Amino acid sequence: MSRLWRDRLLISLASGSVALARVAGLARVAGPLRARIVAKQALDCDPDFGAEPWHGAAATLAGAIEPLRGERMNVTVVLSNEFVRYAIVPFDSAVAGPEEELALARFHFAKLHGERAKGWDVRMSEGPRGAPRLASAVDAELIGAIRAAFPRRGKLRLVSVQPYLMSAFNLWRRTMTGDSWLLLVEPRRACLALVGDRKWRAVHASRGEFPEAEDWAVLLDRQRLRTDAAPAGNTVLVHAPTDSRAMTHETHGWKFRGLALPALEGFLPLEDGRYTVALTAQ
Repeated sequence: MSRLWRDRLLISLASGSVALARVAGLARVAGPLRARIVAKQALDCDPDFGAEPWHGAAATLAGAIEPLRGERMNVTVVLSNEFVRYAIVPFDSAVAGPEEELALARFHFAKLHGERAKGWDVRMSEGPRGAPRLASAVDAELIGAIRAAFPRRGKLRLVSVQPYLMSAFNLWRRTMTGDSWLLLVEPRRACLALVGDRKWRAVHASRGEFPEAEDWAVLLDRQRLRTDAAPAGNTVLVHAPTDSRAMTHETHGWKFRGLALPALEGFLPLEDGRYTVALTAQ
C-alpha cells in the first residue's frame, strides 16, 4: 500500500452533534486507487450550552480534536444550516469586483436582519455573470472559534469551512437538471433551495422537526407560493442524514428522490447517518 497524500479529517458541526470522519489519502491496495474511512467519532453536545447555539458544538470540537493534534491531516468543517443564513443576491451591473459583490451581499443581509448582520462573516457563491448569486452569512465568532482550534503551525491544517447547503450542492450538482428542488433535512432544521438553469432562484430555511414526507410537502407548497418566478417542477432531491430509508416516492403531488453519498469504504449507510453531513465534503 502506498499513501499518496495527507489524510483528510471531515467534521460536521451542529448544535446537538459533532461528527468526525478520517478519510485515508488515496492508497493502492492491489488494485485501483481508492479512499476509505479509517476512523470516525460522533459526539452529542448541549445546544443550550453558552449564549449562542454554536457554543456547545465549538467546545465539543475542541475536546474531540485534542488527541489528534499530533496527526498530519487536512481538515474540512461543514456547518449545519442552523448556523448559516442565506440570501439570493440579484445581479447588479454597477457592481464590479469581489469587494463590491461582498458589500452588496452585506447590504442584503443588513436589510433582512438589521444591526446583528454586522457581526457575520459573509461569502458569495461562484456563478456566471448576470446570474443571481447565493450569499451565506455565519457568526464571525464561530468562524474565529473554528480557526482557533486549528492553529496555522499545527499539524491539523484547516483548509475549508463550508455551509452544508454549499457542500451538498457541490456534491450533487450534476444530478440537478432543469428546475431542481434540493431539500436538506436535519434535526431542528430543514433547508430548501430551488436551482434552475444553473441559477439560484430561491432558498429558505425553517426551524423545527421534519421527519416525514408529508412535512416536506408542506414546506414545498409554502415555498412555491413565495417564489416569484416561473413555475418550478415537482421533483425534489432530498438528503435526510438520519433517515436511512430509500426515499423514492410521491406525496401530495411531489416526487421525492433520496440522495446517496458516493461509495466509500468504511461507511455503513444504515448505521452511519450521523456522518453524512461531514462526508458531503469528500
